[in-house]
Amino acid sequence: MISGIIALGLVGLCLRTVPTVLTDSNLIAQITGPLTGIPAASPSSAGHATPSATTNAEPAASASTSVTPAKLQAKRKSKRVHQQVEVPASGPGTYQAAKKRVRSTTSSGALIRYDVRVEDGLSIDSDKAAVLIQKVLDDKRSWRGTRRWRFELAPVGESATLHAYIASPTTTDRLCAPYLTRGEVSCQNGNRVVLNAKRWLLGVDSYGTDLTNYRRYLVNHEFGHALGKTHVHCPGPGRLAPVMMQQTKGLGGCRKNPWPQATED
Repeated sequence: MISGIIALGLVGLCLRTVPTVLTDSNLIAQITGPLTGIPAASPSSAGHATPSATTNAEPAASASTSVTPAKLQAKRKSKRVHQQVEVPASGPGTYQAAKKRVRSTTSSGALIRYDVRVEDGLSIDSDKAAVLIQKVLDDKRSWRGTRRWRFELAPVGESATLHAYIASPTTTDRLCAPYLTRGEVSCQNGNRVVLNAKRWLLGVDSYGTDLTNYRRYLVNHEFGHALGKTHVHCPGPGRLAPVMMQQTKGLGGCRKNPWPQATED
C-alpha cells in the first residue's frame, strides 16, 4: 500500500512539471530565433529595447515553421544581388570614342559642340550614351530652352568645345582633380564634363529607381557648370529642386527635378 502511494505521488509530480517546460519563453525564442537570423530579446531586457536596424525586419516564424523557406529566401536574395549592375572601381584610362553626330533642333543661342568618351571596361555603349546626352541637352526643358545656348554632338576627333566622359570612380577622381569627388560624384573641370559611371549606372537614393530622370539631372547639372552655373539650395519644402542643387546628395525637402526649365505644377 505504501509503495502505491509513492508511485501516485511521482506521477503527480511529472504532470505538474510538463506544462512549465512547454511554455518556457526562452526555449521558444531559441527555436524561432535561427529561422529569421535575428536574436530574440530576453523578457528581462524587453522593457529597455531601443530602435535598431532590425526594426523593419519580417515577422519571426512560429516554432512549427520549417527552416527550408528561410534558406530559399536567402538564395533568392543572393540571386537578386548578383543581378545588380556591377561597376568597376577603376579602369584603364582608355576610352570608347562615340562616333555619332547629332545636330541641335534649334537655331537659337550660341552653338556649343561637344564629344563623348566612355572608359573601356564599362558596360555602357558610347554611341548610345552620347545620343542620350544629346537628347537631354536638346530638350526644350534643358538649357537650350533659355534660347542662350544650343548643343551639338560631334564625333570624337572633330573640333569640340567640351569633352564629356563617363568614367569609373577612380578615373573620375583623376579627371576631376583637384576637385574631390571621392569616387562618388561627378564634376565639370575646365573643358571636361566628367560623369561618374557609378552614378550613371546605379543612380542615387534621392531618385530611387528613376534612373532615367537621374541621368537627365546628372547631364543638365554638370553641363550647367560648364555654362557658368553654380550650386544653389532647396527654395522651400515641397518645391521643385533647382537643377543646380546637389540633388545627388539629397533633396533637402524639395521634390526631385532634372530640368533647368521645369515649372511648378
